[in-house]
Amino acid sequence: MNSQKAFPITPFETYLEMTQYGTEVHFEYDKYELLSGTLENGRMYFLIDYHTGLTYEVEQKIADLLLELYAKGKGDKLVQEITPRLAPFSSLSYS
Repeated sequence: MNSQKAFPITPFETYLEMTQYGTEVHFEYDKYELLSGTLENGRMYFLIDYHTGLTYEVEQKIADLLLELYAKGKGDKLVQEITPRLAPFSSLSYS
């Protein structure tokens, strides 16, 4: 059983609001994209899963690990770090 902490789902509107001061793309790999936005109080990292269209908030230490794996060309390990942390479905409700 994998005990990795799941990435919280971020609604698209929240993602846009939180990255209004500018967005930096760090990598695109296997339909995953890691971005960061500069906020007034620091930097936030987001992972977009183009398989599902969901956006996730990523802690800085995990973003650093993903960037390190990407820089070393370890794509398989990168995906192995990402996929167990993704929610299999969205619990968001719309009314």
